[in-house]
Order: sequence, then C-alpha cells, then structure tokens
Amino acid sequence: MSGNPVETAGPETGAAVPAQNEGEATGRRRWLPRRRREAAQAVEAAPLPDAPQLTKEAAAQPEEPAAWPATEPVKRRRFGSYEADEETIFTSSRQAGALNPAIVSTHPPLAGPITGIDMDTGQPVSTDPHELYDQKRITSPNVVVLGDISSGKSSLVKTQYCVRPVALGRQVAVFDRKDQQGAGEYQRAAELAGVPVIRFARAGGTAINLLDPRISATSLDESGDERVGQDRLLLMVAEHAHGRLSSTEHYALRVAHRAALERARAENRVATLHDVVDALYDPQETAVPRRHLLQREIVTTDRVIEWGLELAMDLERFIDGDLSGLIDRETSASLDLDAPLLVFDTSALPEESPALALVMALVATFLTAVWAHKPGQRIIILEEGYHTTRLQSPGTTSVATILRSLAKRGRGIGLSFVTVLHHISDVPKDSDAMSLVREADIIHIYQQSRAEDAQEAVTQFRLPSTLFDTLGALDKGCHILRIGKEAPRRVRHIRTRLETWMTDTDEAMTGRRLVLEETT
Repeated sequence: MSGNPVETAGPETGAAVPAQNEGEATGRRRWLPRRRREAAQAVEAAPLPDAPQLTKEAAAQPEEPAAWPATEPVKRRRFGSYEADEETIFTSSRQAGALNPAIVSTHPPLAGPITGIDMDTGQPVSTDPHELYDQKRITSPNVVVLGDISSGKSSLVKTQYCVRPVALGRQVAVFDRKDQQGAGEYQRAAELAGVPVIRFARAGGTAINLLDPRISATSLDESGDERVGQDRLLLMVAEHAHGRLSSTEHYALRVAHRAALERARAENRVATLHDVVDALYDPQETAVPRRHLLQREIVTTDRVIEWGLELAMDLERFIDGDLSGLIDRETSASLDLDAPLLVFDTSALPEESPALALVMALVATFLTAVWAHKPGQRIIILEEGYHTTRLQSPGTTSVATILRSLAKRGRGIGLSFVTVLHHISDVPKDSDAMSLVREADIIHIYQQSRAEDAQEAVTQFRLPSTLFDTLGALDKGCHILRIGKEAPRRVRHIRTRLETWMTDTDEAMTGRRLVLEETT
C-alpha cells in the first residue's frame, strides 16, 4: 500500500481510525479487540482511491505527515494503551514463581516503619504495635523479644521500638540496664532525640516518690476497676523489707499510709515514705480500729505501735540504709514527663540489688498514672526483663505482678510493653512475668543456640516444628517473627547508617572510639 493513510469511522466512538501504511510496519503483531480487528480488516479490503497526481513542484516538497488531534483520548485510540512497548520475554514456570498472585496478593498491609525484609519472599515487614492493633491483626499490643547475647535483639528494639516511634510522634520510656563505658547503652538514642538521660543512683541520682500525688492513693478507681496505686506499691516495698505481713501489720501499714497523707496535706506539702515510717512509730488515737476498743482499753495506741514496730524498723532501710535515696524523697523536679524519649539509666544499681526491680515497678506505675490523664500512644521497653523476677516478695505482691497489672490496663492509655529476654527459661513458669510473655501478640525470636531453649520457644509460641533447627542456626540480625495468628516468618532486620552507629555496642571490645579520639 502507498499513498496517504486512509481513515474510517471507529466502531465505537465514530472517530477516525487511521490505517497503518506498509512502510510503517514495526514487525510485531498488534493485538486489537474483536470489534477493532474487524474494522481494520474492513479497511484493508476496501478499494483505495486513486492517488492524486502531483506537479513537479509539489513532488519536490517533502510529504507532511497527516495532522492528528492532540487530545489524550485520540492519542490513546491511535497508539493503544493496551499495546506492549517491548517484545514478550519468554520464561519458565520456575523463573516466574515470584509472580505467583497467590503469594503476592496475600502480603499483609504495612504497619508503620519497615522492620526488615522477609527472607523467603523479599517483601518488607513492619511491626508497629499501635498500627497492627488498629488493623485488628493483634489483640494485645505487647511485644516480646528473645535472643542469645549478640544476636541483634537490642538493635531491633532500639530502632523499631525506640527511635522510630519517637520520630512518628509517640512517647517512649526505656529501662536501660547495660553499662557501656560508664553510661547506659541508650545514651546515643537519647542524643538523637535531644533529651537527657535520667540516671538512678544512691548519690545524686533521680528519685521517684512512692507517694507522689499523681499516683492514686488506692488501687480502685471511680468505676471500681483495679489499678496500681500507692497502697500496692507501699505493700510491695513493705513485704520486701519485712516479709509476709500479718493481718495486724497490714492494718498498721494502712492506717500509717492514711495518716501520712493527712499530715502532709495539712502542712501543704507532698507526703513521702518518711511520713509513713513516722506514723508507724507514733500512731494517733484514730489509728485504733474501733472507738469502743480504745475506751475499754482492749486496743490502745501502744498496741498499734507494737503491730507496726518491726515493720517500721525494717522500712528504715529505704531511708538511711543501702536502698536510700531512690524512693524516699519527692520526685525529682528535673524529670520531664513530656519528653518524647525517657531513658531511665539503672546501670549504676547493683545487679543483685532489689532496688533495680523496685525502680522499674515504681517508675512504670508512675508513668502510667500520669499518662492516664493525657491522650497519646506510648511504649515502655523493659531491657533485661528477667530482672522483674528478681524481687519475688514473700507476700502476694511482686514487681512482675505490678507490671502485669499495668500491661493489662495498657490498651486504655495507648501503652505497649516491650519485654526483652535472653531465653524463656530466664522467667519462672509460675511467675506473673511469664504472663507478659504469654499475653504478647508480637514475638521476635533471635538465635536460640541451646536445643532446650529452642524447643521451649517452639512449644511456648506454637511454632511449626520445622523451625526448631532454624532457631539454632539464625544469623546475627535475623529472627523468627510471629504476629498474632499469622504464620511465622523469617525476617532480616534492616538499619540505616545512622541507626547502625546508634546501635553499635562493640566499641569497648574493638577500640574504635579510642582510635577515633587519638586521630582527631
């Protein structure tokens, strides 16, 4: 065919449809819908009009292409958005396995910042507890991270559950236990967030008042729901100092607590543990259970003193003994509860000291009491979470019990607990701390090099038995992730260069910081 293009009415819109010249053939087969294919065949069968005779002057001029409307609909009809620009590439079923829609279409939606990459599918994985809860993929916002030493679990927690949530506008509190050359390992995270570290130590450290008015005096709110109040914290401290309390000692502690609050209120100040001890040593007549008992001299103030005398002497340990300076003063004014990141550095407290667990329980209670009156989404990170089981009081109250109660109320204040452990065996099975593990819906399991630890993790979290060998052979930074009832996945954690610097805890061993200081 030669000459100018021939136009015919389009089968659908009535618009002109050009016929392709033979000289413009591209050598590839064009795909057209049935109606357009029939129209094209009709154009080819139709006789062409005689080509016009050109004069010598016109023949010398180059032929101008036919003018086409520049509208987008016309362009789409002319060139066809359905037409492939590239020739088909042949492949095999093995090579095209990644394009299987049964795999691609089942990828869950992203939930917050990307945590890592699925090692089997190459797809991104995200584990923000608040986003996952909003997507109804989990029913509990709590998180558990397990792993051997140097397996990479701290890097995950520092990035995914610390600095990244802070960048999204959430508030994060961290119990930093590890000592890194005189400072906690979250020092760099605090530097990135532009906040000071809150350091607990007997001399010159931060103090949290056991009877801070921001903590409710009782453990029942107006609706009758149980919460953690001053009475439960005071009982926990008393049981650790004295042991299991008798009924009379329980009574003496309760009336001393009430008298301490009344005395401080009358003097227009905040009550402290000192006031409770003073009330145990010197109870008022109102401390007698019933007026007629006092009148008949069955129970006198001297008798009430006897009930609480040994308890008062044992509580002196928190005032002038080895645990003084932590919970016996008013809450430090320098504690900024509105800071985006609160790093509570407890590395200066002795490893076996009960002060460590006491501080964890008291601070967590204090924060949740304050946050209950402020909207927002929060995260509390319990690094070295096995410390919650160190202070097992002889009575009914323990640090793990306190933390479990707070975790159960977490959804009401937008709180997610992140507990970091080495192995499940670190937590006694009958401890309330185990409830923090069982009730978590986001589980990260890093390498478990011992067979018994790997088997316990498989059993506890109902993982497929095929993952038993995988848990013992995971590379550093790789872990098994289970979100709610979803199938577990192998995930490789990813970090930015800045996050890699922030999470580096090997400087003491490698001497990189020392070399840097010598060369600058």
